[in-house]
Amino acid sequence: MEKQTILMASGLMMMMLILSATTTKAYLCQAALKALLPCRPFLTGSNPPAPSDSCCLGAHEVLDKATSSQDINSLCACFKNAVAQDGINSDRAEQLPNLCKVKVPFPIKPDVNCNKF
Repeated sequence: MEKQTILMASGLMMMMLILSATTTKAYLCQAALKALLPCRPFLTGSNPPAPSDSCCLGAHEVLDKATSSQDINSLCACFKNAVAQDGINSDRAEQLPNLCKVKVPFPIKPDVNCNKF
């Protein structure tokens, strides 16, 4: 009986850790996309303006918050999914880090393999 209790407690702790990591990834992605909302005109327009100062500030803030390799991987997956959506110009998404002078450790492309980062 005692072994069953220990196994059940261990299983519950593992589930909580997994759920916590999933929630953190989702929160990081939501926060990143929200911070990059000012970039939308550049990313979606047919004749877009250059990225605004608030767009570039958001890009810097997003990458400053990515402090671990898990954060980088989560952001990569987040951006990969966002770029794959209709209306986002993937060429402009790829140009954004250069234009905002932000170092991104992965290419922002819909076909990037995020497991490499």
